[in-house]
Amino acid sequence: MSKAYVLLSNESGTEDSILSYLNHIESVKEAHGTFGSYDILTKLESSDEQKIQNDISHGIRKIKKISSTLTLLVNEKLSFKKVTKSEKEILDKYMAQAFVIIHCSRSHESSILQELEKIPEILEADNLIGSFEIICKLAAPTYNEISNIISKKIRKISNIKSTITLNVVGNQGFTK
Repeated sequence: MSKAYVLLSNESGTEDSILSYLNHIESVKEAHGTFGSYDILTKLESSDEQKIQNDISHGIRKIKKISSTLTLLVNEKLSFKKVTKSEKEILDKYMAQAFVIIHCSRSHESSILQELEKIPEILEADNLIGSFEIICKLAAPTYNEISNIISKKIRKISNIKSTITLNVVGNQGFTK
């Protein structure tokens, strides 16, 4: 299974129409409005890597009102997922969530993923190919608690150089 994340910046106020369009792209399995450096985070999955690349090039990047994109390709060999689909639906409804993009020292991704997996609030994590090394998704009762998890647990892991946090807008997005 091939996987990628695409981070989108768009014109203010156009998130709902963009999310609606994204919902019709076959390989887009999740899309969330976010607070942070980007406006929308999408997660694409397909058994065909070419399908993902085509959906990014001829689907996502063709949506009007998107000003820029950042594609994060996933190295499937190093990843974990802790929750089932039904558990995920409950978390999506009742918990604050965020994606954290991690830049770390090269060749330390595996040990960092092992440490991340020990943090109960982290639901899933993927090793990335390119400028960033890891992306993880976490959930907690409040955004203040998410902030504490990032500063007191994630950033304390050895060899992490920097993080980018994208807090999920609770009522803005979908999961297929």
